[in-house]
Amino acid sequence: MRFIYLDSCAAIKLFKDEVESDALEDWLVQQVPARQITSYLTRTELHRGLHAVAAHSETHERADHWLQRCAHVALPSQLYDRAGALSPGVRLRSLDAIHVAAALSLGEALTYFVSYDKRLLDAARDHGVNVATPA
Repeated sequence: MRFIYLDSCAAIKLFKDEVESDALEDWLVQQVPARQITSYLTRTELHRGLHAVAAHSETHERADHWLQRCAHVALPSQLYDRAGALSPGVRLRSLDAIHVAAALSLGEALTYFVSYDKRLLDAARDHGVNVATPA
């Protein structure tokens, strides 16, 4: 099985109308049969982001439906240690490092890491991961 990891800033574009939203949706359709995957951290970040823009309850329901269909990377304690050790010379925020470490835990099954955050993309790229920012 192949996976495309979406971080929170990519996932929210599926539910909040942003410049890249349509391009991201189209790109994801083109990537089938690769399965979309994220971390359990995205569950919180996605809903917090939707609350920040006062999204309607229907939007939260659509997000929940996507999260149910999406595969999830478990976050065992070793993953937090790996996140803490990632890219020591890069100013990578803690939650961002957790996303990168979660994606890296997929190994060769990871096809793309999708984000719109330059620091996350740089960190993933530095670890040999194919990155995508459909726009």
